[in-house]
Amino acid sequence: MIIRLPFPPRALFPNRKAGKSWTTSHAAKVYAREGAREAARTALATISESVREMVATPGKNIPVSLVFVAPDKRRRDLDGCLSASKAALDGIAQAMGVDDSRFNPILLNYVAGDKPGCTLIAIGVQIVSSQVIE
Repeated sequence: MIIRLPFPPRALFPNRKAGKSWTTSHAAKVYAREGAREAARTALATISESVREMVATPGKNIPVSLVFVAPDKRRRDLDGCLSASKAALDGIAQAMGVDDSRFNPILLNYVAGDKPGCTLIAIGVQIVSSQVIE
């Protein structure tokens, strides 16, 4: 299952918070979680049998790949991108009916792109530089 989401908003990057109150990023978190939950619900209709079995098996790890296609040429660190995507991963886990602690391993990749950028999230498959490897 592959889900395409917008590139994480600036407010969700941990280095942008710089000691500000949680209220400065709360609206962005809610928007990211709800958007990802709806995108995951749509994508669940196309889920493969192997991924369906993986999700249905309690305690079994679910591999996740994230490819961050940046909206510009600025460099960003992968751990910041992952942190900014936490709300989206929570929304996907909620739509799937699983605990996000089962998302293991989490593979990350970063590609400089063009506006508006996006985040590709693959559940149960590996994505390397925007190419799917099953």
